[in-house]
Amino acid sequence: MTVARVMFLARYRVPHAAFAMQWDHNLQGIDCTIIATPMTRDELEPVWERYNIDSSDFQYVHDSVIYKQYPEVNNWVFADDYRGWWLRQQAIKLAYLDLLDADVMLMHDADTFMTEPYNPFVNNMLNMLILPNTVQGSYHGVFEAITGLPHPSPHCFVTELCAVRKIDFVCLRHHIEQRWPGRHWLDAIIDAVPGMPTVPPWGTGNIIKWFSEYELLGNWATHRGHMTMQAQRRFEYDSLHNLANFTTEHNAVCDAIPDLSLSMQINWDTLDIPDFDQHMQTIKNLL
Repeated sequence: MTVARVMFLARYRVPHAAFAMQWDHNLQGIDCTIIATPMTRDELEPVWERYNIDSSDFQYVHDSVIYKQYPEVNNWVFADDYRGWWLRQQAIKLAYLDLLDADVMLMHDADTFMTEPYNPFVNNMLNMLILPNTVQGSYHGVFEAITGLPHPSPHCFVTELCAVRKIDFVCLRHHIEQRWPGRHWLDAIIDAVPGMPTVPPWGTGNIIKWFSEYELLGNWATHRGHMTMQAQRRFEYDSLHNLANFTTEHNAVCDAIPDLSLSMQINWDTLDIPDFDQHMQTIKNLL
């Protein structure tokens, strides 16, 4: 039984990844880390070394592999979508689940980390992080539209750390392929997602699609069963200064700074992340 953490890493999230990995000791039962990225090993290894991150069990898969083997991800880009490539990023994550062969994959967005222990696979059962009794209205009806099944969970799975059994994902793909014979499963998913009109200032009524890979996968895991759940109590900081407002009422930290230019940055010439040690000590002092 192999449990792999799959970290999805765009260039602008490298400083967040270096920060998040300072708390990797809270991710338990992980056998290896797979870095899914448009970057190269040679670009990233010096960053890990600089910030004392043990990368001895890291593997790297380049996004070009996805674009070559799953060109359908580009069908998730819509010209009039103000969010740009946001949907395609989720398609790429689903494609990685299909490509990789670990028994359990912990999908990890680099802007979030746990401050308490979390094991994605306990007593031979999937252990899902949830936001208890929380509904995100933008995703209403999406699971039902894709799968044709009732929505099985009252909880939200948008936690940026989503555990997936490979066998569950394969069953989901087969279910979608049987529901839409002759369609590629990635095309079938995005075509099934209902459209919603935009509202100012983000649009003037043009139709866009709202989709969460984590909501689809979490609800499918609930449908499949043989799982447990663990509450994630998120602390979302909207400025780096507000990291000082973290309390132990929370067990996860998530970057929610709307202007990424005001979030953590890295100088690629020097690999310096300004105030990195200060930010890390701020959280440690509050734990």
